[in-house]
Amino acid sequence: MNNRRHLVYRPFESLSVPRPVDRITYLRNQCRHLRVLDVGAFDETEVTKQQHSSWRWLHAELASVSKELLGVDSSPHLRSNGRITTSCGTTIVYGSVENMDDIVLSFRPDIIVAGELIEHTPNTLEWISRLGRIAPGVRFVATTPNATSLLNLGLSLIGRENCHQDHLQIYSFKTLTTLSRRLGMQGVRIIPYYYNPHLFLGRTPRFFLPFVSLVNLAFLVPVQFLCPLTAFGLILDGILGKPSADARKPGAGTP
Repeated sequence: MNNRRHLVYRPFESLSVPRPVDRITYLRNQCRHLRVLDVGAFDETEVTKQQHSSWRWLHAELASVSKELLGVDSSPHLRSNGRITTSCGTTIVYGSVENMDDIVLSFRPDIIVAGELIEHTPNTLEWISRLGRIAPGVRFVATTPNATSLLNLGLSLIGRENCHQDHLQIYSFKTLTTLSRRLGMQGVRIIPYYYNPHLFLGRTPRFFLPFVSLVNLAFLVPVQFLCPLTAFGLILDGILGKPSADARKPGAGTP
């Protein structure tokens, strides 16, 4: 279902927003038995602190269901060798989102996944437009934090904000709609995803963990279910197509 087709950007217009999903489960289901290009794959392997047992690495999850998986990342850890072989038997090659033409054309993916990446790149509209030109008809799925999330709404009441130091933009339902329209994407769906408590579990004292789980199950999940626009993040899922004229306008690099 294309849930952003009739948007006219009026403040009080009703938005057709589906119920939230689990981010990794959704991506696993979409990538099953397909050739998958995982863009920004290495970031989550650079974790230096001990992770909670509930932590899940997206690249490894995709490796368990895909027909073939290739990762791409511009991490300095990859620059010297040009590639690494991961613990799950996949390869992650060095490459930037601005220059993936040869990788995409040689690998010929069925689907391109960008997990928690588009909020980090200064030229998001430009590099996805380039993908559309070299791989039209390929499915593109990106996940990103939600500007109207319950977490940030709550933190704003006490003068706080949850934002990584490398984030250059934060997307909402409507700005993702704008992005997809300028990219000329077809069959677009924008789907919220639930807050994952593992982000909290690894950073709190052990005795506090039951309270974290209780708050998530008794408050965060029900609120996100009833009010999907408060979900932690959003998934942009659609087919790459010819970018619109707006995508090539000067200064149109990021929404």
